Amino acid sequence: MALVLRGTVVTFDAGHTVLDPGAVYVGDDGRLDAVQPADRPPPAGFAAAPVVDLTATGALVLPGLVDLHGHLQYHTLPLWEAVGVPYLHHDRWVDERHAPDYATTVTWPAKVLGHAAPEALLAYAEVKALVGGTTSVQGAPRSTRPLDGGLLRIVDTEKLPAGRDMVLTSALQQDADVLREETAPKLDGTRVLIYHVAEGRRAAEPDPAKPVSHVHREFADLAPCLKPGLVCVHATALTSAEFAAWQGAVAAADPAERGTVVWSPFSNLWLYHETTDVVAARAQGLRIALGSDWSPSGTKHVLGELKVADILNQHEAAGPFDDRSLCDLVTANPGDALATAWGPQVGRLADGSAADLLVLDRPDPGKDVYRTLIDATERHVLLVVARGRPRYGTAALMTAAGAGAGSAIEPAPGLHRRVALDGLGWPAVGRALAKVRQDPQAAWRDAQDALAAWGGPLDDPDAPLALFGDMPEGEAAALAGTDDVPAGLVVPEPDALTHDAAFFAAVDRSGIPELQRLKARYP
Repeated sequence: MALVLRGTVVTFDAGHTVLDPGAVYVGDDGRLDAVQPADRPPPAGFAAAPVVDLTATGALVLPGLVDLHGHLQYHTLPLWEAVGVPYLHHDRWVDERHAPDYATTVTWPAKVLGHAAPEALLAYAEVKALVGGTTSVQGAPRSTRPLDGGLLRIVDTEKLPAGRDMVLTSALQQDADVLREETAPKLDGTRVLIYHVAEGRRAAEPDPAKPVSHVHREFADLAPCLKPGLVCVHATALTSAEFAAWQGAVAAADPAERGTVVWSPFSNLWLYHETTDVVAARAQGLRIALGSDWSPSGTKHVLGELKVADILNQHEAAGPFDDRSLCDLVTANPGDALATAWGPQVGRLADGSAADLLVLDRPDPGKDVYRTLIDATERHVLLVVARGRPRYGTAALMTAAGAGAGSAIEPAPGLHRRVALDGLGWPAVGRALAKVRQDPQAAWRDAQDALAAWGGPLDDPDAPLALFGDMPEGEAAALAGTDDVPAGLVVPEPDALTHDAAFFAAVDRSGIPELQRLKARYP
């Protein structure tokens, strides 16, 4: 749909132009026809387009935020207050010897919801992202049939521009032979690989069974893939020398290219009590982007993660990022990383970019536009446009943008917004999740019966939808489900859409001082 937005436009283009006032013209094809000063004549075809005029309010128009690290199937779960922290590496907290409650607190609730209420689960996760101004998020779960595009861009499944899989993702480490023989050849300059690697502490006590150095071997195994298009999630255990080797290999292939580190500081501190050395990574020439990870150990969305990055930047990292550079971590940088595969930019506003936009309240007109974004909370998100369509915002701005009625939503007490869901309405999402919570065993059995009764292949578009998280489960595993849901399993109420009192109470109990500072950012 054609749409015009006028206001203070923060473009994040190559020159970080700020147009005050500016105008953004959204074309029918979901691209930006023009981004220009407001007094310039509009391009052809916009005479009858809805206009969202923000010039009198001082609101900012920015690129929609990009979250390059997520796990959507787990986004209804609250923070997991594990007893074994800090862990040495990622294999520890999935091991019942070190995390005896992980299966019943995290794995099984997500698994039951993913089989019994998959559409509602995905809708909830996407709305949670929208509430934080996010328009692109990585972390699609494995599923019985392909997932269609939803409210926002799911990086793993988005088909831009050629209708084929351009972004490869793996949350699990692949064998060295697979990386060398199958994965590396696909990095041909047109694709992106988002790969979890070296998630663990840089210095820790040796573990005779599985020493922490095995996460460094993960990086060594990845050597054939150190090419343009590689995006590494976490990399917490890597050193400056390893960052230098990575960027050196990328630059040798193409001097104009950079590797990308996806930094999830809250999750790293929550599980390991330390985080990625992004100062060293940046010094070696790597690009840094932010990701919120998953709700059991992360912030609600990448707008919250931006504040954690700012806290660490001010208190721990000697301030290597200025405010504009911090904001690049959720806009231009991930957009540049994805542009290798997608072509259209999702993190910069320019002619031809993807029409993904965030309208943000600016209560203090004297505050720098970038600091305004860093300090913004969910209450400052006024409108979110994804794929050229208004998806979430205040009733007034959704109406002005031509979104129709949509569903009323109250992400936090007194915070009234509307959301335009396809298919399920917001009340139906809540009812579907609540039904599973009432009797998880029955919901699981019904879902398994539906899969068993299906006579065709599970990748058929008409097959029952079931989600499998990050595990490589196929048709046989899907049909092998039995009544093995743990007795007395509790599926918790959906995690709040905003950073609420329960979230901060858990953070206080963690005793992690860097994370405890986050509460002051939410007055």
